[in-house]
Amino acid sequence: MKNIMFDERTKRILCAVVESYIEKPEPVGSRYIMKKYGFDVCSATIRNIMSDLEDAGFLVQPHTSAGRVPTDRAYRFYVDYICQEALVINSLEIKKLIENLTKKLRKLRNNMNSLFLEATQSLSQATHYLGLAVLPATEKTALQRVDFIKFKDDLVIAVVVNDKGIVKNKIIKAYPEITQNELNSLADFVNRNYQGKTIDEIREDLLVRIKKEKIFWDKLITKILKMCQEALYFSMEDVYVSGLYHIMHLPDFSDIEKLREVAKTIQDKHLLLKLFENISEDDDIKVIIGEENPLEEFKNFSIIASPYKEKDKSLGVIALVGPKRMNYQRAIMLVNAFARVLTKTLSD
Repeated sequence: MKNIMFDERTKRILCAVVESYIEKPEPVGSRYIMKKYGFDVCSATIRNIMSDLEDAGFLVQPHTSAGRVPTDRAYRFYVDYICQEALVINSLEIKKLIENLTKKLRKLRNNMNSLFLEATQSLSQATHYLGLAVLPATEKTALQRVDFIKFKDDLVIAVVVNDKGIVKNKIIKAYPEITQNELNSLADFVNRNYQGKTIDEIREDLLVRIKKEKIFWDKLITKILKMCQEALYFSMEDVYVSGLYHIMHLPDFSDIEKLREVAKTIQDKHLLLKLFENISEDDDIKVIIGEENPLEEFKNFSIIASPYKEKDKSLGVIALVGPKRMNYQRAIMLVNAFARVLTKTLSD
């Protein structure tokens, strides 16, 4: 793979190949580039530059007589080249879309589940890619209230509501003799002592209390506190995914096996959380292309993700997942805009 001198003409030709392939998934020829983009050089000169770009690893030629197709390296160059421009909303259609989304989310701000479902569905509809959102981590949000409801002899339903309006239900083990009145008293204890504290802070305090109770109090109290600690433990956050229907109609997923692979990948929420766990700490939008993905399951996709915040605190991630041949300019613009709308909605 040889190095290449990137003068302005070479940059424009590479970007033209990428944009042409994004628009229509067919190998791109020099004559097509010359006519469509109005280059003031002959097609032979463009063909030579494209040959140099192929030698440098930016383009590949599927067949000897065919045009050329961008590689992951070409997409990366293109994204870096257009990124600042893509962050600026200059489309009336997108401005209108953001206005409508802002109004909808404002009405749903007291129901986080509906809010994030609306956000991911709107993002997917606007792009025809998969829209994803990772909700605020339960452990980092503050407790609003908890209720315990006796379900069966030794089973209790714990209903936990955090300060973002997210409701979590969990079935936990209890001792058979416990009554609903005792459960009500336990809920009162938690709500009185821990309202406004994060789930992490509550669990830490409960651990300390449990150790003390082993020494000073009877086993019954220790069991109740352990039950309370279990109720406040959630091993996985909620991930919303919308748009599998939309990507079915993209030529990139016309192969049924590829579509099954996509469906299987997005069903694994642990995998999605692992993918996005580092992004929520970033301040900027992030574009991950093909082989750049740290997880093998996502190496055939491109991901555009941005954290959303409450004031200055990162809460979660909103993202698009699509083929490497995606409309990066539009996708970056929309993800950035949606993240801003979520941040504004949650901060007001």
